[in-house]
Amino acid sequence: MLIIASVGMHDIETKTRKVILTGADIIRFNFSRRSPEDNVNFVQTAKGIINNLNSNAKVLIDMPISKIRLGDFDVKTFAVRENEEFICKSASYSPDCNEFIPIDAYKIGEKVRPNQTITIGDGEIAVQVVEILNNETFRIKILNNGIIPYMKAFNIEPDSNEKMIDTYKILFEKIKIIEPNYLAFSYLGVEKNNAIKNILKKEIKFADTKFIIKIDDKTGVENAKKIMEDRFYDMVLLDRGELGVNLPFEKLGIIQKQIIQLSKEYNKPLLISTQILESTINNFIPSRSEIQALTDIILEDVKGIVLCRETGYNTRPAYTISIAKKIISAAEEYKKNIK
Repeated sequence: MLIIASVGMHDIETKTRKVILTGADIIRFNFSRRSPEDNVNFVQTAKGIINNLNSNAKVLIDMPISKIRLGDFDVKTFAVRENEEFICKSASYSPDCNEFIPIDAYKIGEKVRPNQTITIGDGEIAVQVVEILNNETFRIKILNNGIIPYMKAFNIEPDSNEKMIDTYKILFEKIKIIEPNYLAFSYLGVEKNNAIKNILKKEIKFADTKFIIKIDDKTGVENAKKIMEDRFYDMVLLDRGELGVNLPFEKLGIIQKQIIQLSKEYNKPLLISTQILESTINNFIPSRSEIQALTDIILEDVKGIVLCRETGYNTRPAYTISIAKKIISAAEEYKKNIK
């Protein structure tokens, strides 16, 4: 089973070295954050480390998704408590979230409605819209205790995916010099993905790069069979983080089962991401539900797992990978014995 480890925005050299030495097969870079130039520099740094370590680790570039995000703020993480109220405002930066929480979107006050419940990130925090103050500002009430990190997704419907094709084209040009081993992007629908494929076939060609298509919303789930049939895509990535906020979360387990079955029917390698072993960020032993869920994924012959916050934000990413390898080893040994 492939272990794909995300590398976050801080201490990139040390973390890249740690996850490689612990046994990550692929290093993932999320291009949804930072400037394209910074991201390219980070990937080149990682490739240099891979070469210096004489490692076989590969590089995966995860293309941006069409999401509205929070802006930046100095403290980077902002603690909130249930029933507290704050002002949200269209802005890319705020010096103090107590003054206002920045949302990096134009006229955000026109995109929300009173009493609307909105989640942040992968659903760790939920807020309710209390009052629209103007087309750029509104008041929210916090619905649960927790932490709001900067630049996290603010989960409301984006205006359109139309701009994503132009965004992809610009980024394809910039990352071609990196020659990534894997390139992942979202399924946006037949028409839009045909346009993206035409760019990659005719305009900006990657010689040895494998393409991974992400199922992360209703469109991807509804077109899962077409995705599996399409030989242009070398792998499919089931993005549970996005699915958990884009669709009713109670259906996520059923959707995962269905996608796993389709991947077997069409012999399409499947990757599964998000909250694989997130409890290991703080815990010595992972949660029992994570152990069971990862074991089931392995027994279902899924091709690989994508560790996100577990390695991207974790101060001890190597520990999470070592735990993953233990569970994978135990499950694969069991598979041998029952055959």
